[in-house]
Amino acid sequence: MRYTIRTLLIAAVLAVLSASSAGAQTAEPFQVGAININYVARNSRAGKAAIAALDAFGKQKSIEVQSKAAELQKQQTELQKQSAAMSPRAIVDLQRAFEKSKLEFDRFQQDAQAEIEAMQTRFDADFRIKLEPIVDEISKEKGLHFVFGIDQAAIIWWSPGVDISDECVKRLDAKP
Repeated sequence: MRYTIRTLLIAAVLAVLSASSAGAQTAEPFQVGAININYVARNSRAGKAAIAALDAFGKQKSIEVQSKAAELQKQQTELQKQSAAMSPRAIVDLQRAFEKSKLEFDRFQQDAQAEIEAMQTRFDADFRIKLEPIVDEISKEKGLHFVFGIDQAAIIWWSPGVDISDECVKRLDAKP
């Protein structure tokens, strides 16, 4: 539904702009560009470095979660072994302790996922900030009126000549 609305909005904007430029005989031709931001992120040095850092952070968190899961499994095994020789009151106390540990594990797992997602969000925002002046520069050089995100809008077809992704990668890599 969201993509349908976005497609209709894009089509409406293009129709209005095409109609207005067709009506004005001295108006310059309407120029549209496109960029695949995911492609630029995967192929530029800045993007590759951020993706590697995100992967390393994710692996570290995965190892921590696995370690905590092993501790929880060990605690559960001990509870099962010891429960036969314990009083009902002691069993209830151990079960409560185990449930508390399980709840802490679940929270730890959720926190780890939230940290990974926050890091991804920061990367996305920082990358777009770095990319914005480059897209602006290329757009002005090419006389573009709009630049659409290929991976974000419901674009069915585009001419490869309007795709500025490779040029963005080169210029982003050229920046210190």
